[in-house]
Amino acid sequence: MASKHNFNVEELLSGFDSMKISALRNAAKLSPLIKERTIGPDCVDLSQKKVAGPPSPGKVESNDATKENDPNLSNEGPSTNGTPKSVEKKKPTTAHFNATVHNDAADCAAVQLKLHQQDIERQRVASVQKTLAERQTKIRLADEVREAQLAENLQQAALNAARKEKDTEQRLLNAMKEQEKLAQEASARRQAEIEQENRRLNDIQAQLRRRQEEMRKKAQLLDALRTHIGQFRVGTETFTKALTVIGVQHATKFTNQKKSVRVLQKDFELLLQTVNTNQEVSQAEVDQAAEYCKLLDQVNAEVTEILAQIEASQKQQQEEQEKLEQAKAAEVPVVPASGQEQPVQQTDTKPTDSTDSGTGVTPAASATAPAPAITSQATDNEPFFQPVSPECLQFYNEIKSFYEQHQTAVKQLMDDPSMKAYRFNCQKAINVPVNAISAVNRDHFIDKYQKLAALLSGQNVKAGDGMVSINGHPLGRTYCTMLLAKKFVSQADTSISSNASAAFPVAAIAVALWQRFPDFGRFFLAYLHRECPYLVPYYLPQLEGQSQEDFLKTLGYRFADGGVLEKQDQYLKRMSGLARLYAAVIITIPRKDDPTPHPHGLEYGWRWLTNILNRFPQPDICATLLAEFLQTAGADLHAAYGKQFIKVLQVLRGDYMTALNRIDTGGPKARLEGLVGKMLNLLALEGRVERPEGMLSVNFW
Repeated sequence: MASKHNFNVEELLSGFDSMKISALRNAAKLSPLIKERTIGPDCVDLSQKKVAGPPSPGKVESNDATKENDPNLSNEGPSTNGTPKSVEKKKPTTAHFNATVHNDAADCAAVQLKLHQQDIERQRVASVQKTLAERQTKIRLADEVREAQLAENLQQAALNAARKEKDTEQRLLNAMKEQEKLAQEASARRQAEIEQENRRLNDIQAQLRRRQEEMRKKAQLLDALRTHIGQFRVGTETFTKALTVIGVQHATKFTNQKKSVRVLQKDFELLLQTVNTNQEVSQAEVDQAAEYCKLLDQVNAEVTEILAQIEASQKQQQEEQEKLEQAKAAEVPVVPASGQEQPVQQTDTKPTDSTDSGTGVTPAASATAPAPAITSQATDNEPFFQPVSPECLQFYNEIKSFYEQHQTAVKQLMDDPSMKAYRFNCQKAINVPVNAISAVNRDHFIDKYQKLAALLSGQNVKAGDGMVSINGHPLGRTYCTMLLAKKFVSQADTSISSNASAAFPVAAIAVALWQRFPDFGRFFLAYLHRECPYLVPYYLPQLEGQSQEDFLKTLGYRFADGGVLEKQDQYLKRMSGLARLYAAVIITIPRKDDPTPHPHGLEYGWRWLTNILNRFPQPDICATLLAEFLQTAGADLHAAYGKQFIKVLQVLRGDYMTALNRIDTGGPKARLEGLVGKMLNLLALEGRVERPEGMLSVNFW
């Protein structure tokens, strides 16, 4: 708040403008009469000048006015003859009276004028003081008004502030209430949503349980159907074996049974085709399959009874023959009983095994073993129902015999406890470089090949902190070669099954080693056939008296501790890796530095493809192997065989897929069907087959 002593300058000076104008006007009137300097200590004393005569009233007024407005004169009171008050005090009074003697009248007029001026000055001062007092009063009143207004404003501001604070508190309180209300509503909504989600989850779980129950029932029905399929296949094999054992002269005795089996086979195929079309299995279809198996068992029982009769008849004929021979020897004629058949010479041949109608040879059979007689039923179905072609069987037996001979020989080294450290060093010298095989760069790739080639060549190679050589034992070469081949085949399970492109660097080094060391290639094929006989292709049958576990092991299945069979998807994944590796070996281009031709080239791949298409398809495994093989080697086979390869694809899409659809409804079959269709479409549009990813370039090494 402003102080009450702070005056308004403009209000105080507003009355002085007229005074300035009056002073200047009087100065202009006196200027012609005064010639001397009137300011300073040495100025002329005008009081000593003599006056010639009495001044006129106008002059006196002019002089009085001049004195009144003279800045050198004090406003406190006039002095005689215009002398300043300070000078008047210094001069004695006598001098003053002496000066005034000469002109009394002028002095009286001056005194009167001076008094009049003093009176006017007093009035002016009083007026000014009154004006100043009034102004001070106004200022004081204005200050009081302002202070009152300010106090009122402050009070009003305090009231407003209090009201605003109260309003703010009320708004905050309302906002808190609103937030609490919104929070309650949100909580209620969340609770409702949670309850709704719980209901939805319960519904989903209920649906899932129902679906699982349905899937379980379907799986049970499917397993039951597969069991009946296996039973029916075993029944047809039993029937085929029975007909294979007998001679042609007894074939007419089984005419009715042959017709019955043909009808049952046709009906069973129609049943499987219906199941495949509907993509589901019903209890009625399972019961129908069980009925077909039961009827087939009845036919086999009839065949067994007829065979028993034939055997009894043959035994009786043999006895009659012996009697005749004895009679001839004793020259006593013996007449055979009427109605008995003449003896027929039989060859004691062991019945062969097969997965379908037809004949086959067990894995231990020799390729040159005499084949048993084949009935017309088996001949009609050849080669589709044969487990293996004669050419592939011979090749398989040669590889198997080679492996078994060396396996028996190297067993001495493997069982020798004193050679445990040597065997361990050989394993390190093989496992480390094989596990590191990759096409990351050329130098790395060649280094791994050179280490393995140096080992098989008899050089000392590094094994951990030491050195090892195959010359450290007479059987060291065979042991390391077999171990290396086994390690290469195991790469199909450890890396290739998860990474298809990893097959090509492994296959390239395998082919290079195969060129320099042929025994390595034979062992490689032996281990490959052991892991997957379908790559021969050979559908190994279950031997008489062989357990189900042992039979599945011959097909490449693995069992965990406790005899737990691995899952089907794990088995198919490993088989797909083996097929990729085998196809990669077939299409690998040998090194330019080695003039040796490819030891196992495209012709072997073509033989495998045509032979497996001439076999009856097996569920899951055949579709898996064909898809992996075609995807890896399809482009090279088309480049080499052209139109013949296209015909093979057409046969695969036609007759083979028709037969496969009757027994297989899984994912591998659908994948194979899509791949073949894609290949044929691309061949029709662009005349080519897509090459697989990850293949090494021709000049890679």
